[in-house]
Amino acid sequence: MNTTSLLRHINARRCLRLLQNGRQLSRAEIARQLGLTRATIGNAMRVLLDAGLVVESAEMSPESRKGRPGVGVSLNPSGAYFVGADVGTRSLTGVLLDLQMNVVSRIVEPTGPRYRDAEHISVRLLSLIERLLNKNPALQDKVEGIGISVPGLVGRDGSVVHAPFLEWRNYPLQAELTARSPADWSVMVCNDAFAFANAELAASATAKAGSMLVVLLAEGIGGAIIDDGRVVMGGHGYSGEIGHTIVSAGGRVDTFEMLAGAKHFTRLFEEGQPVADGVQMLLASIGNKEVDAALGTWVSGLSAGLVNAIHLLDPGRIVLGGPLAGLYPKVSRRIQADIKRRLLAGFAMPEIRVAQFGADGAAIGAAATIRDTLFALPDLETNTL
Repeated sequence: MNTTSLLRHINARRCLRLLQNGRQLSRAEIARQLGLTRATIGNAMRVLLDAGLVVESAEMSPESRKGRPGVGVSLNPSGAYFVGADVGTRSLTGVLLDLQMNVVSRIVEPTGPRYRDAEHISVRLLSLIERLLNKNPALQDKVEGIGISVPGLVGRDGSVVHAPFLEWRNYPLQAELTARSPADWSVMVCNDAFAFANAELAASATAKAGSMLVVLLAEGIGGAIIDDGRVVMGGHGYSGEIGHTIVSAGGRVDTFEMLAGAKHFTRLFEEGQPVADGVQMLLASIGNKEVDAALGTWVSGLSAGLVNAIHLLDPGRIVLGGPLAGLYPKVSRRIQADIKRRLLAGFAMPEIRVAQFGADGAAIGAAATIRDTLFALPDLETNTL
């Protein structure tokens, strides 16, 4: 790629990045924010329009300044599509995402008794993805790749180093899926909490400011730390594993995820029932003595674990995601009161809210890891686009 083409490519990507969170801007506003001439923006827009990644609207951009109304530029929802899948011991979830982060199609099915067999699950994932795409055959040529989220430690090469609930160790999931996928697809495997954090970053401009802890409440508990728009990875890529911290609550001492993950409610769930369905059953049964008692001890465990995380990380905000996050609105006052009571004097109570994507957040975030590649600037040292 010659210098002129490279600069045009970089400018197109910079324009695209401004629109990443669903914003609509005029060409003039894009030029102002990037410090480029309108002619340069015009060249970049031609690249993006020809690729089908943006659309222009006659409606005035809401961020345009006073004066002549500008033509609004925004992401084209049908410009590209991304597949995401989340693996759990109870269910497999697959989603097809468009460029505007809308879920176009979704499949959820029981994992079945062979969840410990990583090879079997990789074949199941490929089958699920194929069926997801067969529901939308006209979109298949615009699919950029697949992202997979797994509840466990994932190496930088996409291998599953250790997934305790799945009982997987050192399985090269990314390499296996890459070998069986179309050659032009990107394939990425990541930790489920990292995927969930990525969904928040991709969809929310406010997630890019300040310090935020995202907590995935699913079969286990995972965490990811976001600092000024970046997920903190740690020395080996495993940062945020708060589910394995030790917590004391309700007379029990155990890991955070055993006291406040879905395992806490196992006796109330039906055999093989997806966690999201189990949560709906719990919500419908509030007032039942056994359910209320289980919720009470869950509140204690969740509060204790979050207090530990606040003392350790001092986040400005906490976002709760995953299927169990659906319980939070019913008990939020109790949890916040419990946290305030336990916090060391001087620590501020962070804002706590529920993520916008609900139980599918990890699958959506896995798809968003592929979406992110469209917004990445080229590596000038290696000339990698």
